[in-house]
Amino acid sequence: MTGDLKYDWNFSSEPQEALKGLRVAQTRGKMLGGSSGINHMQFTFASRADLDDWEVLGNIGWNYDSMAPYYKIFESFQGARPEQESVGLNSFINGDVHGYGGPINASFSPGYTPIQAAWPETMANMGLAPNGDPRNGVSLGGYTNPMTMTRGTSQRSFAGNLYWKPFASRPNLHTVTGAVIRSIVFSSDRTGDLVATGRNFTANNQSFIANALREVIISGGTMKSPQILELSRIGDAKLLESFDIETLSDNPNVGENLQDHPQCGVPFVPADGELTFDDIYDVERTAFWTRLYQENGTGFLAGGVSQTAQLSWNQILTPERQNRPRELAARYYNGSSEGLRLGVKAQARPHSKETRRSEPTSGYVHIQSKDPNDDPKFDPRYLSHPLDYEVLADLQYFNARAGATPPLSNHLKGNGTVYAPPFTDINETSVRDLTNTLFITGWHVVGSVPIISIDQGGVLDPRLMVYGTKNVRVVDASIVPQHFRGNTVSLTYAIAEKGADIIKADMGIMNGTVTGPTGGSPQAFTGAATKSKAASWMMLMVVVWVAAIAVM
Repeated sequence: MTGDLKYDWNFSSEPQEALKGLRVAQTRGKMLGGSSGINHMQFTFASRADLDDWEVLGNIGWNYDSMAPYYKIFESFQGARPEQESVGLNSFINGDVHGYGGPINASFSPGYTPIQAAWPETMANMGLAPNGDPRNGVSLGGYTNPMTMTRGTSQRSFAGNLYWKPFASRPNLHTVTGAVIRSIVFSSDRTGDLVATGRNFTANNQSFIANALREVIISGGTMKSPQILELSRIGDAKLLESFDIETLSDNPNVGENLQDHPQCGVPFVPADGELTFDDIYDVERTAFWTRLYQENGTGFLAGGVSQTAQLSWNQILTPERQNRPRELAARYYNGSSEGLRLGVKAQARPHSKETRRSEPTSGYVHIQSKDPNDDPKFDPRYLSHPLDYEVLADLQYFNARAGATPPLSNHLKGNGTVYAPPFTDINETSVRDLTNTLFITGWHVVGSVPIISIDQGGVLDPRLMVYGTKNVRVVDASIVPQHFRGNTVSLTYAIAEKGADIIKADMGIMNGTVTGPTGGSPQAFTGAATKSKAASWMMLMVVVWVAAIAVM
């Protein structure tokens, strides 16, 4: 589905200066459930340090301990199949840190290729065996991770089929697909903070206004939430003026702070006869795997990329280079920001995930016209700070050593020393060429509407309210102030659950009863999988999860 405009918004970045003008594709799900319906289903978690840093930045109540219950609320951990116990898939799992009654199932793939199966032992041979369950926020090592799939059927478990669908028939939840959000409507009384009264949208070539009883909640995702705000006249006044848009609330931080995980692999050549993902390009083989998956939920198509190394920077370095993180941090961070985002001084201890990391560089995503049908312009500025490249290069050296370590090396040509042309070695020269040739996104964009004070680059307060408004909130991955370890899906679910509780608390909703001043029966409009359990009490108007009504 990736790259298919029926399912994927398929955004394309501005030419990346540090990558010789490369335009990097950014997949985002165009469906109910958004990107949770198109991702690789990896199920990983932010570290304790990642989330505690959010509170250090001034977001009281946003830390690891406060987020931990919300991870449990959405999760239904199912673990490995009984026949997989012998290979140790559950060996590092700590059942106490997982949830068991939530809508999103998490289980291990029913099978792995020989190359994938070699990963845990390879990491152990490098001294990097898991030292605990990564969900506990502190454990590190080389893992075979669970995936967001239902054990037994191997069906994708995502927001569309397990958050939205069970509640789609509620009389006060209205789902409109194929719609285009044009803007939020605000009261004509412009004294004090803005009051949203609804929003404009078009569907089936007709224009509509959905009135808001209490609040407007935007959940268009990192790429679209800032676009909705800017089209609603909230953003950088100079930018809005350039498109002849009247500014209602001048905040130049909207759409800034965009962060992503860079990704670049080492092009190993598999040994003859090895099963790899290239099988999907063989029509006969694909037909075989499809039949096997349909019959019993097993085989090649029941899996995915689930092997990762969640490590500190020092752990990926050889013994003689252990001072490198501190030396580079001192070189590039000398007491002033110099283009580094807040908190980058702590990058001397970042956590890496495969060839991905939280980078010092941030980019932007902004409107490029006043037409809501036009994609936003986005520039992630990949590797534009030299520290970004230094860490990515270290990861390539680490990957090369991992490929030459048994048992993984047993499945690669030359015992992991043969690379796809034109590469013959991994060294300082070839790593730069490799990065320019094979660089891709990690598909983990966050941060374009962050919770942080305005003077530090923020758009939202810790209650997720847009600065300068009384009743407009954003609840999605765009609220992240500083990137974190691993994939975004688990933390995005936790953000949604915490956001729902914040909204209910602020609205005076207890046990399903509206205790606020308006009472009545609120109506929820959604264009994707919303926090459905709370939606009937929530209000008004919900724009959710990078799909349908939320993102054109």
